[in-house]
Amino acid sequence: MDSLAKQEVFIKFPDIEKLAVASSFLHAYLAPEVREKLSVEICATILAAEPTFHEKLKEAHRSQNSEELENLCIYLKQNAWRFHPHLQEMNRLIRTIYSDGRIAPIIRGEWKRPSWMSKSNDAHTEITAHMESLDIPVGTQNVAVPLIVLYELGSFQHHAKLRRRLDRIFSSSNHTFLVNTSGTGKTRLLLEGLCFHWGFYLTCAIDASSLGAADFPSVLNDVNWDHSWTSCLPPISDSNHPSLLQGNRRLVYRAVSEALLARFIVFKMFLEVCFKQGFCLEQRQHWLELQIFPTNITPSYDSFSMIKYEITRACLSDEELDEAMLHLMEEIQSIWEMPGGDFFYIAVDEVNVASRMHEEAFEDQRGRYPILKEILRSLRRRMGQLPVKFIVSGTIIPEDHFQSTIGEWDDFRWCSETGSFNDPDEHRRYITKFLPPKFAVSVPGQALLDRMWQWLRGRHRYTASFLAVLLYNNFHSPHTLLGNYIENITEYFPYDNEKYSEGEEGRYNDWYSPLGHRGLGLWSLNTITVEMHRAATSFLSTSTGCIDCLTEDRVLITEDYGYFIDADCVQIALNEPMTVTSGAIWLKKNFYFGFAKFIRIFCKISEVVVHPTHFAHFLAFWLTSISGLSCEIPDTYRSFGSPKVIPNPCKISDAFRIIGLPAALPEVKLVTFTKIAQRFEAVDVHLREDIYGNLVVMANSTEDILSWFKHERNEPFCALLSSSSNTVILVFCLQRADEQSFWVFVRISSKSTNEEDIDFAQEIDDLHPTKVFHDQPDILPLLSNLPNLCLEVGAFGVLRISGSSWAENANEDNIPPELRPAGVLNIDGLDEAEKGVPYEEFMRRLSQAIVQTKKKVETALPPPVVEDSKKGKKRGRSSTVLEDSATTSAVARTRKTKSARSTRGDVSDRRAASTRRTKSLKSTNVNVTTGSDNKPGRSNDRQVTGKILRSRRSLGRISDVTPGRVSTGVTRPDRVEPTASMSSSTPYNLRKR
Repeated sequence: MDSLAKQEVFIKFPDIEKLAVASSFLHAYLAPEVREKLSVEICATILAAEPTFHEKLKEAHRSQNSEELENLCIYLKQNAWRFHPHLQEMNRLIRTIYSDGRIAPIIRGEWKRPSWMSKSNDAHTEITAHMESLDIPVGTQNVAVPLIVLYELGSFQHHAKLRRRLDRIFSSSNHTFLVNTSGTGKTRLLLEGLCFHWGFYLTCAIDASSLGAADFPSVLNDVNWDHSWTSCLPPISDSNHPSLLQGNRRLVYRAVSEALLARFIVFKMFLEVCFKQGFCLEQRQHWLELQIFPTNITPSYDSFSMIKYEITRACLSDEELDEAMLHLMEEIQSIWEMPGGDFFYIAVDEVNVASRMHEEAFEDQRGRYPILKEILRSLRRRMGQLPVKFIVSGTIIPEDHFQSTIGEWDDFRWCSETGSFNDPDEHRRYITKFLPPKFAVSVPGQALLDRMWQWLRGRHRYTASFLAVLLYNNFHSPHTLLGNYIENITEYFPYDNEKYSEGEEGRYNDWYSPLGHRGLGLWSLNTITVEMHRAATSFLSTSTGCIDCLTEDRVLITEDYGYFIDADCVQIALNEPMTVTSGAIWLKKNFYFGFAKFIRIFCKISEVVVHPTHFAHFLAFWLTSISGLSCEIPDTYRSFGSPKVIPNPCKISDAFRIIGLPAALPEVKLVTFTKIAQRFEAVDVHLREDIYGNLVVMANSTEDILSWFKHERNEPFCALLSSSSNTVILVFCLQRADEQSFWVFVRISSKSTNEEDIDFAQEIDDLHPTKVFHDQPDILPLLSNLPNLCLEVGAFGVLRISGSSWAENANEDNIPPELRPAGVLNIDGLDEAEKGVPYEEFMRRLSQAIVQTKKKVETALPPPVVEDSKKGKKRGRSSTVLEDSATTSAVARTRKTKSARSTRGDVSDRRAASTRRTKSLKSTNVNVTTGSDNKPGRSNDRQVTGKILRSRRSLGRISDVTPGRVSTGVTRPDRVEPTASMSSSTPYNLRKR
């Protein structure tokens, strides 16, 4: 509009005090192209809704300030969409947020969310002061549960290792798919990154922590309410298919646009206050906190979801939505400029929910796909013109849906770099920050730190969730609560818990439900059941789980059993004591630890290759069990009506079927040798009730092999690995009644374990010591140095055994005379061994193996396995691992009572039983103890002729540090009835949100 035209408008409207006249003046002053889109009624609505705008217009009219009038016209053009007749309630919400004035003190740091404090009145003053100093934010829904996930939020950027991890996830060169199992700390990483970068935190689901706004979950949940939605597309050949598909895509795009519009409206309000106060780095974290706690600015409702709801209800046209986004971004850019070289990061959390919704409603050249893919496409389409990077996080992101021949997803990096607790020192440092200082250095405090490492290592959530339990209980009865926590989640109560909890009050916490056994069973033999069995067997034989699990279909991740331990979604571990204990219970109760069933189900039916080390560990465990004494079950662990003593049903000689000996294999026992007074003495190997050590040394190097054959290690078995790891030779020593000893070599290969067509002669020939050690000649003299070597079994005193799963097919014709004596496994004989190890004893052995782990968990991979095909379907094994205490809760108060465990079995009786020894033929008894590099005689423990004597230091009492009433015994947690619950909701399952 030229100057003459403007003057004519001023002449026509000399006074604009009245709203109607001011509306006409404003409409007339607009540029012709804008006037065509905006009616006088819209101008009147804006002036009525914003009195300050009317005052500014009157002042500019009075002074005939053309520049100010132009600015007001621009403002009118940008905000006209907001004054749609159906958006009156949205504008009221916006005015309420402005008028409440809560944003400014949040930005200045003058207001922060209240800290969590225990509501219990039994905390000592020092404990109360310590919990106050932690400054853990309180939640919105469940104020009783401390939000450990937010402890020291924003601190990662000050730690070099964590900062590097954030920089790789919040990359400036690519978008990121962040994938790992539930509880590994993905959400915490997203929050930490957004403390350092401007961006949005969007979540597809609100978990028990109630972190985040409900605007984005409504995108997933509400699209199918639209009358034009098609939940299941017809075949692509159907003539309606294109229109129905396009309709679904449009609905998702609109829903995403509405959610983004609402988010940007609040963001603009936040930036306007920042602009007035001056921008600084801390404002990014304040903006994040406002997103994860929307009620910080509107206590009675979620401002993001309410504004989004009003936008949806207004039924704006697609063009109006586009225009609204365009003008809103122009307004934001007028007051805020993206820092140079940085990006605006949009983090989308819990996408595993979206990855399993509306899977039949969308289709492209790669087939049907869930709503997650369409949401990401809509976000990129809406935000693509801006300097934006996406971080998409969840337990399930189907990789096959994000492949494209046109490069659509090539700018996304797959990442699993969440970290885990795999270092005891790091784990101890993290926990110690939460413990009262005096308790942390006390004897029970140090014992608690050790036990938490032993049981809770792995994903962050196991540790963080228990810390929440400790805090709620004011650190009273920590060992009692740990045993209760383990039992609630795994359904197994630690066998040694009362040793540590003696003298504590009986306390019970039922926030958490059992992990459950979803995914285990015949239907899942392709991965989960086989790998869980392998992990449990590995713990039983080496006290460690598996770090080389199958990665092809990621089912271990999606079902929350395994977790990635590398940065690139390649290496899956199944080595967490809590997870493996829970899985082992199901496997044992369903008889998967019987040798015959292992062969029948895993080796002959399952389509998954049984790893040779899996077979070797399993065989070693049962050979040790056969060689042990009769199993005496303490009253504490016996189920009603079960026998107290379980005799060994078979002998170790029953484990083999030998061809070529002049007589049957005589009675033998499993032995190892120790050097006493410059000579080697044979010591029996058997499992004892109170001590359990490593059974197998995995000989990955020549040094390992030499050390074992020189009898410098405790482990009774040595697993010799081939260069490709597709073959394992399990080596051990047996001794006859006449004290003659010999070696046993059992060859276990991927082929012989999983395929029926076996050349037994070749198997036996390959076991000749000169072939086994053809490139390690130093080993052969060591074979001959075995005391009282029996040469009747073969050259160098080696009895050669084929470890084939099809041992029943072997006969005298399969093994030529020149290769005898030799043999195969006796599957039926080995199967009898399970009868001597009932459930109670089996679980105690597993827990004993778990609690002896005190070192850093290994994360380096063994050499890769070269696949031997099986059935045309078996897959080879890949060559290639923060916190969230969210819960729903029902917490019991405490009461003083006698130990329920004491009523089920006298502790002194069990300790007496644990000291028993059994004498053998002219040999010293030795029990399998912690697997160190030192043989008995060089241990720091006091010992007398092979008997290991451990000095027991009193653990003291928690009352020595934190005042509280102490009973003479500890009540078994599951015997204390809850007396007060915080809520009636179901317990929280740590496997899934």
